[in-house]
Amino acid sequence: MILASCAREATVREVPASQPEAKAIPLANASSTVSRAPDTANQVADSVIGDADDEWMPPIEDSTAFSCKPKSLGPRDTLTLQLATPHGGELMVRTPSDVFFSFVYPPYDTAHQKYSMVRTEAFRTMSTLKVPADIRLPPNVYGKDTIPEAVFSRSGQYVLQMGDKMASDHTGPPYICKVMFTP
Repeated sequence: MILASCAREATVREVPASQPEAKAIPLANASSTVSRAPDTANQVADSVIGDADDEWMPPIEDSTAFSCKPKSLGPRDTLTLQLATPHGGELMVRTPSDVFFSFVYPPYDTAHQKYSMVRTEAFRTMSTLKVPADIRLPPNVYGKDTIPEAVFSRSGQYVLQMGDKMASDHTGPPYICKVMFTP
């Protein structure tokens, strides 16, 4: 059994003083259909209610806050990450086959901390991190998350992501950098 929980702070927005009155909808049997044209005069604007799409922010790519070199990586190379400090406490990569690996695990994930390249607290203040191309870590895949395997194994684009609460939808945009790997 898998249980998941999400928490989010409440947002208070100003609402116009004149709200439409709530009207009771008459009961009907299951075979009847109620159809009514929308009453646009009494509707509240989306800008007041908010829109879920407004909350998504695109990732910040190859900035002075997070960058990686070389852009073309081979099996014997070392990837060097440059990070402005302080920064997020998590670092992961998405492979060309859409599998995620975590280089730096979040502090609450004590079961996987032994695979973390460095502890979250120390990572937050690091300005440089060197990652060997032959690194082996367990993938973030249920059932395979305790068996280390080669992270850089297939040709293609790898997207490194740095931030906080990376597994949550309610976080700031991650910083990303892209690397092409050729075995």
